Amino acid sequence: MNWYYLRLPISLFALTLSLDIAITPGLVAQTLTTETNNSKVTFEPPGEGAPSITVGAGTRSEKYCPGDEVAKEQPGFMAVMERYTETREERPRFWVNIPQTVAKNVFFSLSDASQDYYYQMKISLPSEPGVYSFRLPADAPVIETNKEYVWFLGLMCDQDLTPDDYTLGGVIKRVEPHSVLN
Repeated sequence: MNWYYLRLPISLFALTLSLDIAITPGLVAQTLTTETNNSKVTFEPPGEGAPSITVGAGTRSEKYCPGDEVAKEQPGFMAVMERYTETREERPRFWVNIPQTVAKNVFFSLSDASQDYYYQMKISLPSEPGVYSFRLPADAPVIETNKEYVWFLGLMCDQDLTPDDYTLGGVIKRVEPHSVLN
């Protein structure tokens, strides 16, 4: 499959997601007082203090596809590695938790600091849930030493990646192995 033709859809997806994050105003719970016919009505938001569970703008609150039937206490689609990772490998390994899902694939993208796509691929998901790893394949270019790359992984709930699909991301950097001191 020629990934060159996917550059435009992925770029548009990233632009749409960026605009959604930049344009969406923050929401703040407030106590509203309304006067109607000389009577005073006060609305008090339920609960006390800040919400216990929050998510960043531009992401979905669930780590599953809409059609998935999973127990909410089970871990969803998530990275099982630090958001910023250093490696010595030319073709690094990425670790993720895959839930029981209706999705058949994930989309992986690796770009450099100037946001030029370095490598992209679609990965078939295993039938069983669990922690899995994948490595850049032999036909992928090796990542350069002392250079940071941004990785992106999207759970493809339908045939194509859509803005509603849950995504993960992080930064990976290849470093020189330390020499052994005598």
